[in-house]
Amino acid sequence: MIIIGAGAHGLSLAYHLVREGFNDIKIIEMKRVGFGSSSRNASRFRYHFFSKENITYAKKAIPYLIQHVKELRLNSLLYFTGYLWILRDEEQISIQKKLDSMWKAEGIEGEFRDCSEFEFLKSEGLCYYAPQDGAFHHDYLIYSYYLEIKDKARLIIDEVEKINFKGGKVAGVKLAKGGELNDDIVVITAGAWSGKLMMNSGINVPIFPEKKEIFITEDVSFRVRPLVIDTSNKVYFSQTLKGEIIGGTETPRPYDFLPFTNSFEELSHFLRAIREIVKGIEGIGILRGWSGYYEMTPDSSHIMGYDDEWPEGLYIDAGYSGHGMMFAPYSGKLMAELILNGKVPPEMRPYLPTRFKEKKLIAESLVI
Repeated sequence: MIIIGAGAHGLSLAYHLVREGFNDIKIIEMKRVGFGSSSRNASRFRYHFFSKENITYAKKAIPYLIQHVKELRLNSLLYFTGYLWILRDEEQISIQKKLDSMWKAEGIEGEFRDCSEFEFLKSEGLCYYAPQDGAFHHDYLIYSYYLEIKDKARLIIDEVEKINFKGGKVAGVKLAKGGELNDDIVVITAGAWSGKLMMNSGINVPIFPEKKEIFITEDVSFRVRPLVIDTSNKVYFSQTLKGEIIGGTETPRPYDFLPFTNSFEELSHFLRAIREIVKGIEGIGILRGWSGYYEMTPDSSHIMGYDDEWPEGLYIDAGYSGHGMMFAPYSGKLMAELILNGKVPPEMRPYLPTRFKEKKLIAESLVI
């Protein structure tokens, strides 16, 4: 088997395959383990989505994540922080009330609270707090996977130009440095690059890169436990266990592979917003920043499995639209079940690539 991409999803799949005794695995990574979005995120998890499909998936995936990290070699520092929405006007309150009703019907906790109850906030008025959600450390997760599989799977640093097919079946891949690698199973877990790779291979899968930026401030005393979401100020942020404030802005960009750089405009926006929201950080400065890609799909939800019209032996697990790291452990488990047993797990069915031609899109609008 060839797995394209050594990020969280590729490594999770390899880990779950190895755990079941399957060791014939070659992982092709263009740069280094975790180069893409797996090392360029804020590492949060949540149950609170807009679509029933993603809520249902999260209700399986998040408990699996919480239990799963206890089994790994490195401590992923998973803890419950909650998500906190600042509601600035009646329209936001009305929308949140509808979401609250839906979430409670799904057994997901959340409550409206006065913003003054959160002593770090300058904001007054109404907030919404979701205590079930939390944070973990992404690097410890992906390197735990790598430590478990590195002696059982072969890691190849190269770029895949295209997938080779023969007689309606997968035949292997063509490598950028020259040569080909033969195999009858190829799984694409290349994140934002997955759509481009599929297109190079003659198959249209709608996955597009959207650049995002994240910033970390100097450390201050720990006060911001939840992930704070302020849609009016187009900013989200929380605090690391070291005391740094980490977050980003909701800045829409055209879908493209833009350079991994940070902009002064976005840095200024983030710094100005958090100073206006959090008490006692008026003089705080930015320590560092980075950028990466959300792997977006038309319905802001992931793509898993295969299409019967594709060559036999071709699979995909990508397009997570900002939800990838939290779902990686459970998705790797499901993909391993599919490949080893040949049966599509029920939890995977809404996310099959066939949904686009069947016009069964998922109505997800809560992308943070």
